[in-house]
Order: sequence, then C-alpha cells, then structure tokens
Amino acid sequence: VTANVKVRLFAKNLSPDKINLSTLKGEGQLTNLELDEEVLQNMLDLPTWLAINRVGCNKAAIRIPWTKLKTHPITLSLDKVEMEMSTCDEPRPPNGPSPIATASGQSEYGFAEKVVEGISLSINSIVIRISAKAFNASFELSQLQVYSVNTSWIPSDLRFTRIQDPTRGEILTFKEVSWQMIRIEADAIQSGGHETLSAPIRLITNQSKIRVTLKRRMKDCNVVASKLILILDDLLWVLTDSQLKAMVQYAKSLSEAMEKSAQQRKSMASESSQGASAPPSAQPTRAQQSATSADQNANMAKLFSAYDVCETSHHLQITHLDLHICDDIHSRDRVMNKRITGGAMQLSFSSITLDYYPFHRAGENCLHWMHYSEATKSREGWARSLLEEFRSSVDMLRSAVKDHQSISAQSQSSPTTTFSPPSSPRAQLISSSFVLRMADFSIYQVSTADQRRSSPKTMISCNKKSLYLPQEMPAIHAELTEYYYPDGKDSPIPCPNLYVQLNALQLVLDPRSLVWLNLFALDLKQSLEQFMELYKLDDSQKPDEHVDIRVDGLMLKVTLIWTQEGAAHADLPRSISVQMSEMVATNTRHSPGCSRSSLESLLSAFQEEAFFSFPSTTSFPRDKDSFPVLHAVFQRHAYEQDTHLHDVYRGLVPASLTADALKMPAASDLWALHFSQFWVDYEGMSSGRGRPIPFVDSFPLTLWMCQPARHLQHRHRVTGGVSTTLQRSDLGSLGPSPSSSSSSVPSSGEHPDVQILVHVQKHLSVQMTHLQYVFLLRLQHCMKELQLTLQQDLQQPAGDRSTQRTSTSHRTEPFSACVGILVKSAEVALLLKPVPDGTAPTSSPMGSDLSPSDSHGTIEAGREGGAHPENPPGPLVERTGAEMCPVDQLLFHSVCGSLDIRGENTAVALDVGQVRPSQLGNVSLRQYLSNRSLGSGPVVNSGTGASGPEVKVRLESGPSAAAHSPLSEHNGFLQCRLHALSADFLMSTLRNLGHFLEDDSASQVLPMEINIRDIHVNLKDDGPRDSASDPDPTPMALHIDSLLIHRRDDGSFNIGRECLSCTLSLSHCVLDVDTCTLTI
Repeated sequence: VTANVKVRLFAKNLSPDKINLSTLKGEGQLTNLELDEEVLQNMLDLPTWLAINRVGCNKAAIRIPWTKLKTHPITLSLDKVEMEMSTCDEPRPPNGPSPIATASGQSEYGFAEKVVEGISLSINSIVIRISAKAFNASFELSQLQVYSVNTSWIPSDLRFTRIQDPTRGEILTFKEVSWQMIRIEADAIQSGGHETLSAPIRLITNQSKIRVTLKRRMKDCNVVASKLILILDDLLWVLTDSQLKAMVQYAKSLSEAMEKSAQQRKSMASESSQGASAPPSAQPTRAQQSATSADQNANMAKLFSAYDVCETSHHLQITHLDLHICDDIHSRDRVMNKRITGGAMQLSFSSITLDYYPFHRAGENCLHWMHYSEATKSREGWARSLLEEFRSSVDMLRSAVKDHQSISAQSQSSPTTTFSPPSSPRAQLISSSFVLRMADFSIYQVSTADQRRSSPKTMISCNKKSLYLPQEMPAIHAELTEYYYPDGKDSPIPCPNLYVQLNALQLVLDPRSLVWLNLFALDLKQSLEQFMELYKLDDSQKPDEHVDIRVDGLMLKVTLIWTQEGAAHADLPRSISVQMSEMVATNTRHSPGCSRSSLESLLSAFQEEAFFSFPSTTSFPRDKDSFPVLHAVFQRHAYEQDTHLHDVYRGLVPASLTADALKMPAASDLWALHFSQFWVDYEGMSSGRGRPIPFVDSFPLTLWMCQPARHLQHRHRVTGGVSTTLQRSDLGSLGPSPSSSSSSVPSSGEHPDVQILVHVQKHLSVQMTHLQYVFLLRLQHCMKELQLTLQQDLQQPAGDRSTQRTSTSHRTEPFSACVGILVKSAEVALLLKPVPDGTAPTSSPMGSDLSPSDSHGTIEAGREGGAHPENPPGPLVERTGAEMCPVDQLLFHSVCGSLDIRGENTAVALDVGQVRPSQLGNVSLRQYLSNRSLGSGPVVNSGTGASGPEVKVRLESGPSAAAHSPLSEHNGFLQCRLHALSADFLMSTLRNLGHFLEDDSASQVLPMEINIRDIHVNLKDDGPRDSASDPDPTPMALHIDSLLIHRRDDGSFNIGRECLSCTLSLSHCVLDVDTCTLTI
C-alpha cells in the first residue's frame, strides 16, 4: 500500500495496464511512466529560474524485502529516464512542500518514514535536456545509484544509517549518490534572424558521488538542515578559446534570471530553514527512565553532536583539475587578429573546495564550518568589525529619521500632539557565504608549436614548500558574503563583503604570455559585447555597487624577466624580483595601517612638504595643468565626511530606513595598500650562487587610491546638484578647490580617473653595480616595448567597436591618473669598478674631512677633501674572498614626486630637498654589506635650505612634449634645475663613474634642458704620486654661478648662460673656470 501511494505521488496518468505488481513476492514493474513535473520540482527543490516540462521513464521495477524492512532497503530500479527542462526569464512561483513530507501527513517519525527514507534507487541512464534563450544543453548520466550509508559512508544495515537523539528530538540520516559517467554538451541556438558562430562545449567526467546528510525533526519529519557534498575526482578539460567564449556567453545569458531567482529565494526564506545554531527542541520524555537508558541517550547525544548538521550547506570538492586553453586557429568567430597564433596555456589546480552556506545567522561564529582554518578566523574578526560599524550606523540613522519625523509632526500638528515612531520588529539578519579554497595551483606560461620543446615554465604558482610554510595552508582562500532578511523586510542591509587570502604566490611577468593573455581577454570581451547586443542583454545601466573587500597576502613575489639575445656576462642579472612579507589591500578601515587615522597622518606628512602645497603645485617642476596631488577626496574620507550619515545630517539627502539606505556605490571606494616589508632583489647572477642579490633593502610601504572623477559624479547624482563642489572651508587647505558649477556634472577632465598617494616613512636604501645598472636599462627598454605592444592591442578592438556601434557607456575622454610619492630619506650606493692598488690612496678617504667651500667662481688651494663614514642598513649577502670595491653613495633627503597621465601624455616631476655624495673608497664588499645590515641610516640634515630644493626634475613624453622639440614626443623631454647644491668628489670617483655609466647598446637621444645655479663642487686628486715624499695634490673648489645646457634632437649640446650659448663639439674643448665658459 505504501509503495502504491508513493508511486501515485510521483506518477500521473497512471493506468492499470502500466502496472504489473506481485504483492506477495514483493516485486512489481511499471512501464511508460510519466512523472509529475511539479511534484519533482518540489522534491528536488529546483531554483525558480529552471522549470521541468516533461519527465518520462520507459520501465521501472521495485523489489520489497517484506521480512527484512528494518535492515534492508526497498530497491527501485529504473531503466531510462528522460527529462526536458527550460529556463525562465522571470522566476516561476516558488516550490511547494516536499511530497514525502506531505504524504506523511506531518506525522511523527516512525516505521513507515524509516522504510521510505531507506529506499535505494538505481537508474541505468538519465538524459536531461535544457532549453535556454541562447543555447541548448544536455546532461547524460549513466549507472546512477542512490543508497543509504553509515557514518563512514559505506552501505550497511539500515539501522546504522541514522543517528537519533531523543533529547533533541532530531534524527540524522546519511545517503550517497554515485554515477559512473556524466556527459555535458551545450551548443548555441541557430535561427534564421541571425547566425551565431559558437563552438559546442563538451565535458566528460568519470566516477563521481554526492554525500548527503539530512537532519529532521522527529515530531513532523520536516528537514531542519542538510549537508550536500559533491566529490569529483581528477578532471582534464581541453578548451579552445571559442569554447571558452561560448561558456562565458551562456553564463551571461543566465545571470539575470539567476540573480532574480536568488533574490526571490532570500525574500521567502523561512526561519525554519535557517538552522544556524538552532537550540534543541527538547521532546517530552518519560518520567521514569532507567540508568541504562540515560547512559544510552548520553552516548547517542555525543554521537549525534559529532555528526550534527548545524546549518544547511552545499559543498564541492575536486581532487585535481587540469585545464588547457588553446587558440582555435580555424574558428570563424574570431573578431581580431592575434600576434601569437596557436598559443596554449595550462592551468593546474589541486584540492579545490567550494562551500556555500545560504542561511548563516550574521555575526555568529563559524567553528562548525567545514575546513575551518586561520583564514576563516581572520575573515570572521574582520566581518564582525564591519557588522558592529553597520549596527552603529543604523542606530544613528534611526535617530536621524526619528528627529526628522518629530520635526515634521510638530510642524503639521498641534502642540498637544505627541509623536510616537513606529516600532520595527527585530528580525534576524541572515548571511549567505561562498567559500573557495585552493591548496595549490600552477598557471604555466604560454607555449606555441614553434617553440623549442622543453618543460613548461610557471607564470603563477604557489611556493609554500621552499618557504617552509604549513602544507595545510591554502594557496588561495576567498569568502564572499551577502546579507538579507528572510521575511523580505525593507530595512538597512550591510554591503556584501569579500575576503581573500593569498599565501606564497609568485608571479612571473613573461612578456610573451602577457601579450597572449591580453589579446585573449580582449577577444573574449569583444565577443561577449557582440553577444549581449545580439540578445539585448545590456547591463550598463546597472549600478556598480560597493563591496567591502580585504585582501591579505603573505610572502608574495613578482618577477620581471629580461630575455637576452646571445651570450651575456655571467654576473648580468636575468631577472628582478619584487617581494613583500605581509600585505593588506582593502577599501574598508578595519585593517592595520589602513584606518582613517592612518590616512590623516599620511596627509599631514604630505602637507609638510612645499612640493604638495599651493602655490608650489603649479610651479616648476609641476605646471598649471598638473593635477593636485592631495585631492580633497582624501581629506573628506580621513575626516569621515564622505559617508551617507554625513550627508543625512547636513541635509543633502533625505533620511530613510530602506534596504539600501547605508549602501554606497563603488565610485566612492577609497583603497589602502599597506606592506609591512617590501624589498627588491636581483636574480640569476653567478656570484649569487643561486641566491638573490639585494637591490632595494626592505622598507614599509603605504599606498592610498581613489577615483575622484567617478566620486564627484556620484555625489552630483546623489545630491541632485546641491553642493557638489568640495569647498575649501569644509576640507581644509589642500590646494585650490575644484571649480565646477553646482548645476552641472563636474567634468572628468578636471579630476583624474585614478589618484594614488605613495608614502615611504623609513629610510630607503638602494645599491647597484655597473652590470646591474646595464640590466636595469635593458629591462626598462623591454618593459617599454611591452607597454607599447599592449597599448596597440588595446586600441585595435576599440577602433572596431567604434565602427560597429555607438554607446554612451564607452569612454569619450582618455584615461587620466595622478600619483604622488613622498620619501623622507633615501640612499643610492654605487659599487664601482675596483681601483688597482697602484692608484689607490695611501689612506682611506673615510677618515678625511672634505667639506663644501665658499668659493665664488674660482679654484682655491689649501683645502683637503674627503667624506664622512656611513653605515647604511642592508641585508648580509654571502660573497667569497675579501673582494675590494669602491663604494660611492648619494644621500637624498625629502624626495617628493608626482606622475600625471592624460591619455598618451605623461609628466614626471621630482623635487629633492638635499643631495649629498659620500665616497667610502676601496672597502671590503663583505664588510660593507655586513655594516649595512647592522648599522643605521645616514644622517642628512632635515629640511631644505633657505633657497629651496636643491634638485628639481621634470620629464615629459607624449604629444604635449612636442612643444619642446619634434623628437620629444617619442623620446621625451627632460628639464633639470640644480640650485645651491654642494658636492665633494674624488678624481678617481669621477673617472670610475664614467665607466659605471658606459653602455654598449645604442642609446636614444633624449632632448633636455639643464639649468645650474650656485653650484659648489670640491675636487680632490687622489691619483698615484711619483714618490711617497711628494706633497698631497692641492684640492680644488669649483663654483658655477649660472649655466644652461641644452641637448637638441640631433644629439648636440648647447652650453652657456641663460641668453648666451654655444654648441659643444666633442673633438676638443678647454674649460676656463674664471669666466665659467667653454672654448671650442
């Protein structure tokens, strides 16, 4: 009878001729079954963007072990099941209650429920066909089985497939679903109206399984919580770029319907479905219980707790995934030509887990989550801080709404009328979280058929093993969380948040791979735009919502490689690596070094420098068209003047308690990046014996970024054109206030798209040899060529799109950016070519006292030169032997700089308060490097001189630089002003510097203008003497009052005063120091 009832629940149009049942034998057979679509939808709890249209089965058989129903399951065997489904543009009505729960009549969990729950199912073949607006898909499963298992996931006696806790009044049951193979296919819909060129997608997987744990209430059999785990073994998938484009297009066509369905599901979620840390519903127990029964209950309760499902969750586990993406050179849908044809890239991922918790109560702990780790704990603390800030903001907003309503009520009613704000019910805020973990992965550099056969090199990989990090530490951990009220309450909801942790990742910037990836991404983007236009899927009007983001990084590394042609010196570096110990990147203010007070301190440090203050922001080395480095958006954020609550209290926006009341757009994001230790090394040098050689010693680094143009346009929309201008009185004196009419949207040309502040608080120490200097020149040339290549590829699809259609969403103005940098003090150590013993000075110049002189354009005698010993910090690098090397240092104080980008135009401005050279002479390289690691930074007088900065530099490139000379547009134009600079040099140092700057490669002509005023240079001849009794050479003091140097496009130099100049011939020249002129 029970079996007959169950069959009639799922089948429709069931007639006696389709049933062959032998009750006594416990066997039955049904043919040509047509199943009820709505009942199946409710049982499977399908998402409402998907609907079942038809389900049929050709043959079904049932076997009932009448005498062993307590221990053996009823077996249901189906031959072939065919299902037709379709997607819904608008969500269909939500699913009803499960038919199994309906059939039980909400009765107490008993024998009949145990029998039905233990049914095992086997299906030889399942074919599912799905029709969507843009494509058709099919799923074929073979040898599917559903059976009950014990806690070890092994089929066993039915009595051991459930755990019952009478005290809680709940029961756990365990089921497993397995299949031999699944075949997935998808192909675009071809219609007469248009021709869709899309490659079919195919994926075949081997044996897989799903493990299901259900927790029910015993009093009514309702499911309280469930856990579903999909386990996939090793996967190998080869995709062409055409197939990948098809996948993205299909996913895009479903995204809108899936988003609407998810919102419907959240708004109708019931309290009973949440199940997060739900208190046990104790059942009435017998008054008299024996001691044995109590012990059994205690043991069952302990066992129940060990396998308890605290809340509903879904999980995906993939042991290993190998994905190969390659060019489809025969594809007809290619929209752009590629520089590299036949390229392929391999992506290898190990131990991937994806967890989904749809009904977690916001703010509660996650200790019961699968794979709970230190990363989850870090995210938990950060998210809790965000929730506390949100709840505080809600209280303040509620108070503002109450005050506003009180004022409105008093103005519209009599004085005796009292106002009572409506009380809002206390609903439980729910969060839904996706958690992605990846134990290890490798993305390899692009390879082509014409390359020499060799093992692939990694482009992105995890380096946990060599850094001795715990193996259980994931390479990538990411959590995305959204919030909602289950009853659809229209009350303020927190912004979604995304937490990412990156551990021991290293990126190799291979130029060939970057070019291929750039073209691949552009091709994918353009084909997606064409697809969206074809199917009217334009989502450009959707608001770009803010998401709270935090990215933590541990031991990250970026490597820039230079591929040399032909043989190279053994000590010439092959690459340069940028590394960081700990990194935090966030657009929230709840991370170390990224708070509003940290930003306020940074702004104060910048404001102390005249370079960043008005009117210096419009004078050389900057100009009147330069962007203000200290944009008012930064200070608004530092003093919390850019929040919604601030606008409410100022009366700029109305106060409300709607769901989006406290949400902000992504345009208002202000990002902070903090690196606790940041350093740069050379790699690939033979002298390093496989170890890196230091280039820039470790230092803390802080960056702040915002989008002023988008931010101001957003404020104009929010306030309706009222007070959109950032007033000086509100923000302090950061420079000239942006001038814009309150009745018009501020032009993006007045404010950069991206604004960045870079602050180096501690001493910056750099060192290099001649070969390292040559390598940096080669690397700079390589990076410039890569930049030009990427830029040309970016312009190619942009031109194609402009001919295809005109869209208001595309940019009409070129990209613009402004970067400001502040370094308190810096040091550059030049490790020069060793000086032979015969020419070395008899005593080290470290003990001499060469000091600046006060000469006035003449050479004076009787002064000795030298330098003060310095012991700058730096890491100890192992070197063999007592290698002697002259070391010259350039000590800088108060280094201020800016970078302005307007389309193709670039301007770099640099301002140095003080520059002091220091010659250490021939020293032991090992001892010098040891002293760098143990000593302190050099002492440089703080502040600039009375006459201002000693060095000012400006470098322009792009079309705007053509105003200086035609060649400047391509090679750039350099302007340098040296003022009141004092320098002490040894003659051997000047000779050695010439060798240091030598470069065999053909150098480009850089047009320039150098203006020198009031320069004092002290020279000491430390060359060899004929005999030890000869007196020391007379030191010289050179004073240059005024000198102007021009370099033309043809490479010639013009040297003279500001109005008088002459052309420098490299054949012969004589210096007359009395008049400071050159005789040609």
